[in-house]
This record gives sequence, C-alpha cells and structure tokens, in this order.
Amino acid sequence: MCNENEKIVGLRAEVERLRKELAEVREQLAAERQRRTELEQAKGSAPAPTEIAETPVVITEYEATLRRVVQRTAMIVQAEKCVIMVRDEETGDLVACKPAWGMTDEEVRRFRVPPDVGYSGEIYKTGKPAFLEDASASPRARLEQLHTYGVRNALSVPLILEKRDENNQIVDRVTVGVLHCFNKRFEDRFNEEDLRLLERLARNTAAVIANIQIYMQVVEEKQKLAHTIESLSAGILLISPDGRIAQMNAQARAIFQIPSHLDPIGKPYQEVIRNEQAIAILQRKMQELMNPSLAESHSTPVEERAQQNEITITDEDEDQYIYQVHAALVRESADKLIGTVFIFNDITDIRNIERMKTEFVSIVSHELRTPLTPMKGFIQMLIDGLEEGWLTKEEQREYYQIIQENVDRLSRMINDLLNVSRIERMGAAGIEMNWEITDLRKAAEVVVNTQKGRTDKHTLVIDFEPEHIEVETDPDKIQNILQNFVSNAIKYSEGGEVRIIARQEPPSEEFPQGSVRIGVKDQGIGLSEKEIKRIGEKFFRSDNKKVRAVGGTGIGLFLVKHLIARHGGYMWVESELGKGSTFWFRIPLRQPKQDEVAKAS
Repeated sequence: MCNENEKIVGLRAEVERLRKELAEVREQLAAERQRRTELEQAKGSAPAPTEIAETPVVITEYEATLRRVVQRTAMIVQAEKCVIMVRDEETGDLVACKPAWGMTDEEVRRFRVPPDVGYSGEIYKTGKPAFLEDASASPRARLEQLHTYGVRNALSVPLILEKRDENNQIVDRVTVGVLHCFNKRFEDRFNEEDLRLLERLARNTAAVIANIQIYMQVVEEKQKLAHTIESLSAGILLISPDGRIAQMNAQARAIFQIPSHLDPIGKPYQEVIRNEQAIAILQRKMQELMNPSLAESHSTPVEERAQQNEITITDEDEDQYIYQVHAALVRESADKLIGTVFIFNDITDIRNIERMKTEFVSIVSHELRTPLTPMKGFIQMLIDGLEEGWLTKEEQREYYQIIQENVDRLSRMINDLLNVSRIERMGAAGIEMNWEITDLRKAAEVVVNTQKGRTDKHTLVIDFEPEHIEVETDPDKIQNILQNFVSNAIKYSEGGEVRIIARQEPPSEEFPQGSVRIGVKDQGIGLSEKEIKRIGEKFFRSDNKKVRAVGGTGIGLFLVKHLIARHGGYMWVESELGKGSTFWFRIPLRQPKQDEVAKAS
C-alpha cells in the first residue's frame, strides 16, 4: 500500500512539473505571438489575431529549427513522439524528416508511405486532422505498420501553407505535409484542446517546411549550375567591377595553369593570370563593354577582328593552344552590375585544320605540277623527235614509260583524294573492298621490287614467320598500306635497312580466327611522343625540318589508318628520335561472315 501511495505521489509531482513546463511554453508562445503582431502592425500588415505569426527560419540552421519545432510540439501536447512528413518530389511518397522527437534515425529513414495510403495518406489527401485511438486496431494504421514504431495512439494534422493577398485574405491553400504526434503521455488520450494547439502550431510548422523546401530547391539549383559551369569544356571567368575574380571554373584554371592549392576567388585578376596577352584582352574587352564607342570598327576585316580576340597560351609541355575570347556584362538589374564574364573557347584544332588545309592546297598544287612537268616535256620531245626523225624506238619506249609512271602517280593522288572524301562522308565503310585470300609475302615482294628502283641507299628485307601467311584481304589495298609504310621509311631515313616484318598470331578473344602482326622498321629520323599521338590525322605533317624538306600531302597515313580499320584491325607506332621507327598494324586472318557481322551489329 505504501509503495502504491508513493507512486501516486510521484506521478502527481511529474504531472505538476509538466504542467508548469506547458504553461511556460504557452507563455513564451503568447509573448512571441504578441511581439510578431506588434512588428506586423508596425509594418501595416498585421496577421489575424487567432493566427500564430510565421517565425522566420534561419535557413542555414534548418535542422536545428526542425528539432526545436518537434521538441516544443511534443512538450505542448504531451506526446512521446513527434515527426513531420513531407512529400518526396521524385517518388511522390510521404517521407519522414529528420530530426524527429522520440524516434531513431533508422525509424525515420524507413517511415515512408504513398500519399493515398493509410492513416498518413488520408490526412494528407483530405487536408483534415484526425485522432487515432488505437493503432493496433486501425486498418489504416496497420497499412503503414505504425505499430512497428511503438505507436499506440496519435493526433495528426495536415501542414497547410496559406497564401494571403494584400488584405490578408486567404487566396490559396497548399498541403505540404503531415505533422504527427504519437502516444499521449501517462497512458492518456489526445483531446480537442490538444487538437486546437496542434492546428495553431501546424500553421507555423508549414511555413517553416515551405521555407526549407524553397531553400533546398535554391541550393539544388545553385549546385546544378555550379557543377554545370565547372564541367564546361570552355573556360569561364567572371570579374567583378572592382577587378577581382568572382568565378573561375576548372577549365579556366587549367588554361591559365593555376595550381590546385591556390584559390583565385576574391583575388585581383592581374595577380592570378600571368599571361600578358590575356590581361591586355581582358582589359580591352571590359573597356569596350563599358564604353561601346571604343569597340572595334565594323570596317575592320572579320579575320583581323577574330585574331584580336584570340590568345595563344603555351603549357608546361611547350604545346601551344589558341583560345577565342568572348565577353559580356552580367547585371543583377539595370543599374546594378555584377561583373564581366569571359568565355574562352579552345579553337586550336580549328586553326590547325585551317593552316593544314592551306598547306595542303599548296602541297597538292605542287604535287600535281611535279608529274605534269616531265610529262609535258617528254610529250614535246616525242612530237619533235617524230617530226624530225631523230628519235629511236628505244628512246620512245623510255619516254612513254616515264609518262606512264607519272600518269600512275597522278592517278594514285586523285584516288587518294577521292578516298579522303569518301572517308569524310562514310568513314572506313566508304572504302570499297575486293576480298580474296592473299599471300602476304607475294604482296610484300611486289612492294620491295617497286621501291628498290627508287633508292640505292637502303637495303629492303622481308622477314616473315611463317614464310607464307595467307590473309583474307584486298590485294591492292594491302599493297597500298605496305607501299606507304615502305615509301615513308625510305623518304625519312638517309640509308640503312628497311625491314618488312610479319608474324602470324594464334586465335585470341579479339581475333577468334587468328591474326597477323605486320610492321615496317627503318633506321630514320624517328618521331617524338607528341608526333606519335597525331599519326593518322588528316593533313598532319611533322614540324621537323627534315620531314618538311620531303614532299607529301599529309593524307597518306590518314588513308592507311582507315584502310587498316576497314580490315577490322588497327595501327600503332614505336619510335625514338634519331634511332628510327616501326609502323605496326594488326588485322584478322579471315573477315567475319556477313551473317556474323549482322548478328554483331
């Protein structure tokens, strides 16, 4: 009996303590409400006296704000648990928000339901509050398994955001979530007074949630924009009106070789950007934008204007890159300037192609004129000799052979140009092939016999294992590949051995029917690593003076690369400056059947 009396006394003391806390909280809320009312009245737009004024949310501390909301709500209505649910924009589900009162993070994580299911869904859908007397007996509560969270009873209200006009009239109501209070303390049940308190608190909570959602959307959009700017292939630089860097993406930092440990934001751009040409363009662009009368005259040729807005930057590897600079003013409003944004577009490849095309036209003109000159000369000699009768049959045959060789040279050059055009339109598939089983050694012997007559300083060697390798190929095309490699080996070496190597290889995952590895090795001038990377590019020719001294159009290896690809193979180069090069390629022994190609595609 004594123990029960002691328990009763203890419970009464606990109830009294909680009542005092509740009274204090209510006084705080009343004081806060009065203060907000006075502030709003001072601004000339006081809220309705029955409404709890919206408490401004410190967005950067939204978790702490939510924690205070659920904690105070639980204390006011004497609930053991309190949690807020909001709608997930991606899935549409109602999901619990952290932090919650009286629930673990794991419970909050798995507390989610569709918006039209169960007890929570009903409140969200109807926009009306509800009491839950017995969670274990309610079909709606069982649908979302509230009993697994230790819920016995509940009082829940929808979180409705009210939008008002200038006259403080409600013009729109949007349900943003649900506020749950679970398990009334002391085995009691929630009552109408709790409901009225919770509805008032819900108005403030809805505003808090709405502010947080707006903030999160802004943060998300800002992050997306920041990631987009950071990942752009063009360099982006924003300079504030006081000449300091306000934004600089990864590409811009790479262009101006800014170390990763250096943060350029807030620093004067002259201290960060060390390229004098770039600084001059930035200064000129800013002056022109602020004073349009200083802008370039439209009478200036387009090419000259374009060059005036280009900068050339040399990186650590001594590679040069050309960037075109565009600029624009960025304003927050008509009278507020944020700064000047600069965009740096890499046009190195465009300028290189323009240069190579110009060189190509010049080289092709020269290459076409080269065979035409002797052809014209020998034709004139044939005409004069036949008319005057001094030309012998042997001399005629020799002149005709020279003319025929130059015609063949012209024909090969024209065919190369036509093939380049086909490849540009259709890729390697644009090259027509006449497939047949070909003895590679015989093809190599034809090449050697042709090239022997063009040099007396080189030794041409055929090195095959096995001696005869049969490959399904186009005989003319495989000879073209070898002719190009051997011709280059002779042109770009002053003498020594030129070796044609072939090795038959067993079946592999890459080439199930086996393959052959073919290479042409010379003892010539060799290639740098930078040049090796560009082998096979259209119109590319090395800047080496010895290479430039030798004629060529820069399309030979481009065609060879695509001929090898047409065989289903690939090429690569091994080289060392001053010690020679080996041009390798690998092709399958047999081409896949058409039905196999169709299945693979």
